[in-house]
Amino acid sequence: MSVTLNYPGGVSQPVSVRLTDTAVTLIGDAAVNDTLIVSAFAIANDAAAAKTVALYWYDGSSQLLIWKRSVAQNDTALVADLPIRLRKGNEIRVKGDADVWVTLIPSFNFPAAASPTQAPAGQQTAFR
Repeated sequence: MSVTLNYPGGVSQPVSVRLTDTAVTLIGDAAVNDTLIVSAFAIANDAAAAKTVALYWYDGSSQLLIWKRSVAQNDTALVADLPIRLRKGNEIRVKGDADVWVTLIPSFNFPAAASPTQAPAGQQTAFR
């Protein structure tokens, strides 16, 4: 499956978090002005055994499973065909295990700006 989207904006700095346990962990949340899109994500398993990882989209009231897979030891799963626009109150959460790295690759959608550096102050760093 392939998804092609055309919109003004730009790819932002990736956000990477190393999980330390099996708790559901907040990875990213919405920008102040509804301009954030999770364009891709990577799950890297740095452990000695396969790990099952689940990614959730929290819509402000419900935690919805959007991706789940077992990632083999020393392997990486990359998903770039599941763009998710994060609106006010939305979050991306992950459940995995220790030694799993989760990296979100966000894009900013600016109808009146050519790059994320032209965004209003404070909106270039919406992810944690």
